[in-house]
Amino acid sequence: MSQRIKVLHLIPSLGVGGAEQLLLHLAPRLDPRRFEVHICSLGEALGNGLRPEFERIELPILIIDSKHMYSLRMLIEVVSYARNHQIDIIHTHQSNADVIGLLAGRILGRPVISTMHSIPENYRYERLHSRWLTRLTTRYLASRFIAVSQSVRAKFIAEWHIPADQITTIYNAVPIERYLSIADGVCRRAEGDGLVITNIGRLGTSKGQRVLLDAASLVLRQQPDARLMIVGHGRLEQQLKQHARDLGIFERVTFTGMRRDIPAVLAQSDIFVLSSLWEGLPLTAVEAMAAARPVVLTDVGGNRELVEPGVQGLIVPPGDAQALAGALLSLAGDQERRLAMGRAGRARVRHEFCMDISVAQHEMLYQSIWDDTHVGVGQGERGSFA
Repeated sequence: MSQRIKVLHLIPSLGVGGAEQLLLHLAPRLDPRRFEVHICSLGEALGNGLRPEFERIELPILIIDSKHMYSLRMLIEVVSYARNHQIDIIHTHQSNADVIGLLAGRILGRPVISTMHSIPENYRYERLHSRWLTRLTTRYLASRFIAVSQSVRAKFIAEWHIPADQITTIYNAVPIERYLSIADGVCRRAEGDGLVITNIGRLGTSKGQRVLLDAASLVLRQQPDARLMIVGHGRLEQQLKQHARDLGIFERVTFTGMRRDIPAVLAQSDIFVLSSLWEGLPLTAVEAMAAARPVVLTDVGGNRELVEPGVQGLIVPPGDAQALAGALLSLAGDQERRLAMGRAGRARVRHEFCMDISVAQHEMLYQSIWDDTHVGVGQGERGSFA
């Protein structure tokens, strides 16, 4: 093959979220000798907080900045860009990018890959017309799918009736190098400082931080010097702060807002916790494990594929504040167990959830789709798609 495979990634925004972080780490690591990567951001629904970081990776970026979830202008711009740059494969991330990308792929005759970053439950919180448009276009127009965990894959096969041979599992991954230098356990703090329990994620319904606050109130009854640190921002921030006040624990909860120094945050954390009501496979948990922190996760999405209960961390039922508090307390009083779980978690992500594996699997999928599309086309030639 004399020409590189041109891949256009479509994503709703360049905001700070799991899908955006995954793309930010994946795109520049694809082999530039074999792939030419383009990125298109469709709107500002989540802001463009990561735009400077995307621009620093020096890949071609189209930013449409539409104020509407779907628009004819958006579709026309994507089609025009893909045609002008002779894009071979369109790769979409999240619902409105799925719809626009799938329609563009049908117009141009390009194959489309859709990454399912969460379970079908996530789509039930969208508007009805958006939910059905996403489901119909995804089911009938996509060439292939990527699920971020086996659990996510199984749910889409069962609930959306996606053929099993069309959906591939590629686990979420992060570059872990900057986390590996973090020491086991927490660096010494001032005398009297207590345990730090850290949650990182968007402050929204899916992350279940209200349940976490309920659990924290139970933990603080037995560990009054402990502190809960909630890192992130989102539409529920003020509601969560008020709930902490109502519980009488506001002074022991730190809402940090958005932080870019996550390794430093994890270095001062004794336990990492996610109280999610639904998930795909959380990148923040992978980062915490790479930092050798024990994790407490809810039994949703691919969390059981990430953590063996009792080895790298603990798994509790979603929405159960009592169970979550019990798990946190069991680790709060056992430093040796925390350290052992942290070491086991670091070893697991180094070997199973690193970026090298994810990149290689994406490259194999792109090559496979390109080869399938170009059967019968002469060596070094592009098929006629338009």
